[in-house]
Amino acid sequence: MFKRIKERLYFLKQWYVQVFCYPRENLILEESLDYDAYWKEKLSSGRTEGLSRYEQKRADIVLLFLQNENEAEITVGDIACGPGTILAYLASKHRVLHGICYDVSTYALTLAKEKGLETINLDINVKKEVGKIIESDYFLLLEVLEHIPHSERLLNMVYLKARKGVFFSFPNSGYFSYRLRLLFGKMPAQWRTFPNEHLRFWTLTDLRWWLKALGYQHYKIVPYQGVPILNRIFPSLFSVGVLVYLSKSDSIL
Repeated sequence: MFKRIKERLYFLKQWYVQVFCYPRENLILEESLDYDAYWKEKLSSGRTEGLSRYEQKRADIVLLFLQNENEAEITVGDIACGPGTILAYLASKHRVLHGICYDVSTYALTLAKEKGLETINLDINVKKEVGKIIESDYFLLLEVLEHIPHSERLLNMVYLKARKGVFFSFPNSGYFSYRLRLLFGKMPAQWRTFPNEHLRFWTLTDLRWWLKALGYQHYKIVPYQGVPILNRIFPSLFSVGVLVYLSKSDSIL
């Protein structure tokens, strides 16, 4: 019972922070976002191996799709992989014949390489660098598209490199705390070290329109996390994140 009360108090604190506070009080002006600094800040608690509860949920949703397709061996590319934690987790739970981590952060790639993963330095903001991506069965674009201005271009280029499908995710900007933040005169704060981390924003309604406008036909949308129970009844308002499986087949579980 004490644990349950503690969890509820934790969520109340998180919601208060999301609505009324800013991630940082002091900003260091930079000409461009330093992703080495970003990952060092994100992993400052010393967590380089374990998954956060959000990462765990995203990974388990991806794993569910992979296991349901009953494929013995697959190849997976993880775009903007960070320290490679999710790809390493998938490889430990499913038969990944070959996994490649792509990132612009040398610090993050060093951590991924320590997990035994192949790494390729790739700047997703440079169009010609996307040519470095090696064709694979599946690709992961988890919490990536919101960080770049040309999300449609990157998604399409990765989709063309995938033999079977692409998994991508981003925060649900229609989440109730973001709506309340706007109500109280503040923009949604979806950043950690500097406000320019997130350049694009989607709600569930926007997402459905966006996928249709881009011509994608075979996909599965999975809202996740947020306010328990309510996130299943009203996912557009109470789910904190959205994961999409974009399939190259018309058969989606």
